[in-house]
This record gives sequence, C-alpha cells and structure tokens, in this order.
Amino acid sequence: MSDLCRVLMVGNLSRDLERHVRADGVTYGVSTLCTARMHLVAGHPVLETTRITMEVVGAVRVAGVAQQFGAGSRVLVEGHLELREATRIERLPLADGMSEVLVHVPRSELVLVVETIFNADPPLPAAEAQRQPAQVWWQEVS
Repeated sequence: MSDLCRVLMVGNLSRDLERHVRADGVTYGVSTLCTARMHLVAGHPVLETTRITMEVVGAVRVAGVAQQFGAGSRVLVEGHLELREATRIERLPLADGMSEVLVHVPRSELVLVVETIFNADPPLPAAEAQRQPAQVWWQEVS
C-alpha cells in the first residue's frame, strides 16, 4: 500500500483552466485550487489560503471541465499527487547595479493530477418546488 496516494479536495478555482499541449502531443489544462481555513492567532481570526496547482489531462476532459467550471467555481476534485522537478532561470542584479547574471534555480512543485471533478455547490431548489405544497405519495388511513 505504499504506492497509494489518493486525494479528495474541496475548494474554489482561482482562475479559468489554461489549455496547453506538451511536446509529446498530450493536451492538458492547468488551474489553481484554493482552500481556506480560519484559525486564531493571539485571539484574532486569521484566514489562511492554500493554493495547489491542479492539472487535468486529456483534450476531451479539458474541454468539458473548461466549459463547466470557471474562476470562482466551488469544486470537489479527486486525483493523485505528483512531485514535479523543474529548473527556472532567474535574472539577478550584480552589486554594481548595472549588469545582471542568469542563475538556474531548481525547484520542485507538488501538483494535483485530477481524475474526477464535481460541482461542490449545494443545489438550489427550483422556484416551482418552493411555491408548491409538499405532495403525499401514500394514502392516509383514517
């Protein structure tokens, strides 16, 4: 069971799904899932937001998710975590302030690879259902 890494998360999408194509032709979409929690620090409430990069793989799935969910949508996602290693090039100014040097900065990022995504907003009752009295489907015995 050491290979089991399943994740269920509820959060809000911070941006629309961005569509990308890898060098090997695989289509994938990237967005950020934000979760928030409130805790007390020295008696004062503090809101802590965590941002997790989320990736949806497959052209059909990316199109479906992009059509259904946009920025701010509350979603429930299921998937697994992957650690991605990357090297980023940064420009750092030298002490003289006139020139810069390019530095390779290795970084690793934890990515949530989404396999299933659902709408997490509670369904709103239809206007007709709110106006009509409840129906009884059984016969009352008198």
